[in-house]
Amino acid sequence: MGLIVAGAVFGFNLGLWFSVAMVALAAGSILYQTSEIKNKYATGQYVGAALQLFASIMLLFWYILRILMSRRD
Repeated sequence: MGLIVAGAVFGFNLGLWFSVAMVALAAGSILYQTSEIKNKYATGQYVGAALQLFASIMLLFWYILRILMSRRD
C-alpha cells in the first residue's frame, strides 16, 4: 500500500509487472468474493453483493487498461 501511495504522490510509474500482479490479485479477489456472496449473502442483499463485485471488476479493468496503454509506448 505504501508503494502505491508513494507512486501516486511522487508521480513515478510502478511498472508492468506490478500491473500484472494486480490483475492476478483482482481476478483472485473476484473468485473469492463470488464464493462468499454465494455462501453468506441472503437473496435480499443483492445491492451490497453487486457493489462488492463491481468494485473488484473495475479494479481488474483499470489494471488491464494500464497494461494495454503501456504496450503503446
